[in-house]
Parts: sequence; C-alpha cells; structure tokens
Amino acid sequence: MRSILVVERKHLFPGLSPQGFLPPGSVDLDALQPHLFFAERDYMERNSHYKQIIPYLVLHRGSGADARVLCYQRRSKHTERRLGGLWSLGFGGHVEPLDRDDPAIAAHGLLLVSALRELVEETGLRVPAAALAPVGFINADAQDVSSVHFGVVFRIDLDGVAGADAELLATVSAQAEPERALWLPEAALRGMTAPGAAPDGGEFEDWSRIVAAALP
Repeated sequence: MRSILVVERKHLFPGLSPQGFLPPGSVDLDALQPHLFFAERDYMERNSHYKQIIPYLVLHRGSGADARVLCYQRRSKHTERRLGGLWSLGFGGHVEPLDRDDPAIAAHGLLLVSALRELVEETGLRVPAAALAPVGFINADAQDVSSVHFGVVFRIDLDGVAGADAELLATVSAQAEPERALWLPEAALRGMTAPGAAPDGGEFEDWSRIVAAALP
C-alpha cells in the first residue's frame, strides 16, 4: 500500500474552488499544515473530496529571449495511462512519508524536500534548494486525473548545473525515458496549448497548458 500526502478539499478551498493557475500567496500552505495527512493512494485516486498535493517541477534555463523550458512527450504506455502520449513541461510526484525523515526538512520544509527528491528520481538532476522557486499553484477539476490533485509549481533554475543543454537533455531522457524530449523557447509555449499545437502535432496535458498560459 502506497501512502501520499492529501488534504480535504473543504480545507484547501473553504468556498468555491478557483480553477487554473493560482498566483503565489493565493493558498496559505502554512495554515494548511494541521489538515495535511497521509492516506492510501488507490483510495484517494477515486475520491474527489480530497486533493493529493503534487510538487510540479518546471526545468528552466536562460533569461529573457533566451529562456527555455525542458518539455517531453510521455510514452503511450505511461504508468498514468490517462496521460500517455501527451506532452508535458513539468515533472510531478507525490509527497510520501519517507520525506518526513529527510534531515533537510527543518531548513526547507516538507514540500521543498519532496520536490528535491522527485527531481532526482524523475530527471537524474541534482540542484541546491536555492534553485527551486515556488511560482504558484494549479487547481483544475475538469478532467479526472486533475480533479484529485493540487499542484504546487516550482521553477527549477538549471543555469548553475554544469553541462550544455544537450547533456542535461540526455541525463533527463535516460532517467525519465520519455518518448521524446526537447528544450523549447519559453516565449513560444503560450502558442502551443491548443490541440495539435505541441511538437509533432501533439497535445500538452492539462496542467502544462495551464502553466504555459501563465508563463511570462
């Protein structure tokens, strides 16, 4: 049985649930702490009265006109079948009980510690905690896969990581095993959110469309 961090929806949003990208400060994570708990994932995947807390990691390099984001296409037979074949600009993962045992939690908190672990597990990349910047939240209830999750979006600054873009791409591809991965200009992502507008005539998954629309 796998346990993951969740919160009851009524504590996350006491009133109506705002949809889409939520700016920093729109959710008080510190105030939520007493209401967060670990529960069986299989049950929570079927229960929309709760939200699973997901660090969502956007890998970023450069600035201004040179800013770029690492995007990838999930394999058709992805473990989350509802996302198979879709493009993504973020790597997401659950907060798990093992994260509570990380000694860095005192300095950085549970969510950031979990995000650092997920970054290594999903991409093979290691960065200091200072390279992670929380930039907002994702809440979307229109699709089944999104309706039971709540995203905490972190921008990962990879400018301090040694290696050319191609080297980092190779590291991530070897770890994540996507169908395909590319560095895409940040400024171009807004124009890729429509069906068929992603690379190779593909489509971005729901959360990636939401984040892309909120990028500078």
